[in-house]
Amino acid sequence: MAAEPNSVCEGWPTALSSSFVWDHEQFPNEDAYTHNLSADEKIELDATLTAFKGLGLDGQEVNRQNFPLPILQERLRAYCLELHRGRGFFSVRGLDPNAYSPEDNAILFLGISSYIGERRGKQDAQGNMFTHIRNATSMKASQEDRPFKDSTTAQGFHNDIFCDILAMQSRSQAAEGGRHFIASALTVYNQLALERPDLLEALATPNWTFDNRGRAQPKKRALLFYHGGHIILNFVPQSLVGLPNTTRSTELPPLSPLQHEALEAVQRISEKHQVALTFKPGDLTFINNWAILHAREAFRDDLVNQRYLVRMWLKNDLLAWKLPNPLQEGNKKIFHDKSMAENWNVAYIPRLRFDIRECFTP
Repeated sequence: MAAEPNSVCEGWPTALSSSFVWDHEQFPNEDAYTHNLSADEKIELDATLTAFKGLGLDGQEVNRQNFPLPILQERLRAYCLELHRGRGFFSVRGLDPNAYSPEDNAILFLGISSYIGERRGKQDAQGNMFTHIRNATSMKASQEDRPFKDSTTAQGFHNDIFCDILAMQSRSQAAEGGRHFIASALTVYNQLALERPDLLEALATPNWTFDNRGRAQPKKRALLFYHGGHIILNFVPQSLVGLPNTTRSTELPPLSPLQHEALEAVQRISEKHQVALTFKPGDLTFINNWAILHAREAFRDDLVNQRYLVRMWLKNDLLAWKLPNPLQEGNKKIFHDKSMAENWNVAYIPRLRFDIRECFTP
């Protein structure tokens, strides 16, 4: 084992005191972070959905002005502040996705989320604005060989690549398993600062080469940043080490033993402090992607119960954290690049094949 330095990176905090620092003991049940919609709020949402559809606009044109929620809006604004300045996550519960068409479910998701982040990001090279996360039963590839979004396998702790807010709408649950886990990156930071500051330094050193599989020239950057008064973690292990059946390109330099140890430490500490989210059908969950890691357990579907999430990437221009240069380029490409058209893939289309590069992204 490498010698342990006595302090964290120069100029960085030795310990963080923040509402972003938490573990599972602070959330004994889901009520601690879940807003259960009242009867009046549900009536308001249905009335606003009907009124919006009467405007003759496309679903992607939903915003706070044409999807007014006078009863619910103040609570959503408070949760938005909680997302950026508080614990970093919350859920909204009470909608029944089976009561709505896929299009109406999407409009409700867009309408509520417009109070959290008005800017929506493209999630892949096709410009898809939604990602449909479910078992792709039509694929011939084994579960282990598929992208995580198409498989039933467990996925370790990670951040989504360059988005500010991770938003998910649960359409249905698995027959067994499929829980979502979250962990505070700042809690991870504090434990490493106390026990292994050398691993913090490894995470903050800009010598991590990501496997882009030909999409762009490989670039080296750090995984951990201290910028604008925030600790920011951008942790995507599969882009660094590959997967069991989809290995990292041999043309890239291997990770050092210390880097492997740092990745394993983040996983281990995240698991120790994790909070489990059940994702009941209809739940909307919002996560600060710079401050919170997430993972999922393996799951099993049956003919009736099938795990299905819809994901969006959001940004709140007013409250968004300032980003270090290595993260700005990717963030701008997601949210501001006009060279690629937006594809509003509202309906799920069964996937038969995938690009190998998809295995290296969440």
